[in-house]
Amino acid sequence: MAMVTDPVCGMEIDPKDAAATSDYQGTTYYFCAVACKERFDAEPAKFPGAAKEAAAGALARPSMTEGASQSRRWWQFWRR
Repeated sequence: MAMVTDPVCGMEIDPKDAAATSDYQGTTYYFCAVACKERFDAEPAKFPGAAKEAAAGALARPSMTEGASQSRRWWQFWRR
């Protein structure tokens, strides 16, 4: 499967390595960390593109938040 984008932080992840998933309006979303899933589950419509992605049936890259352009997050180095 191709890389997907975490809708909360914008991180590109391999679906088989996802820390968590959520289904929203018929679309499965993949998350890099459980904290991202929890934020999404609390208010899925808050995240850019969640409603559009579900309607289109494909994941679209949301707008980037500050620091999201980094290819690796601090916890990826921490979890060695």
